[in-house]
Amino acid sequence: KKKIEAGAQFVQTQYCFDVPRLRQYMSQVCDLGLHEHCFILAGVGPLVSERAAVWIRKKVPGVCIPDNVISRLKSARDARREGIAICIELMQEIREIEGVSGLHIMAYRQEQSIGEIVQGSGVLAGRTPLNPEPVPPISTRRYTQ
Repeated sequence: KKKIEAGAQFVQTQYCFDVPRLRQYMSQVCDLGLHEHCFILAGVGPLVSERAAVWIRKKVPGVCIPDNVISRLKSARDARREGIAICIELMQEIREIEGVSGLHIMAYRQEQSIGEIVQGSGVLAGRTPLNPEPVPPISTRRYTQ
């Protein structure tokens, strides 16, 4: 509410791995009518391992990673692939929550996975890209003066 009163046009959440908690939060947001005054983007992202998930849960304020997510990563044959699958499932659930305007995909050091995640989630189904032409890769060469 304070951010909206200060002029915010959108709000991004931290990573959301606990969908029931996000539903509860968004219910309160909608009860206050805040979703009518700004866009709310839920943060999602793929986890690479159980170890990374535990570290994020302990060290990143505001991020709640439920035990079942950590268990899935721990028991997975390929934790990175499981992390992508979890992210896709979360996106599909979150997009149905009233008041959520969009998703913010945070794929730290996994940027190459974003296309697969978006495609797998189906969140863009039926939409036409702003620029349908593929974007050329950015050169990583350093330029000197």
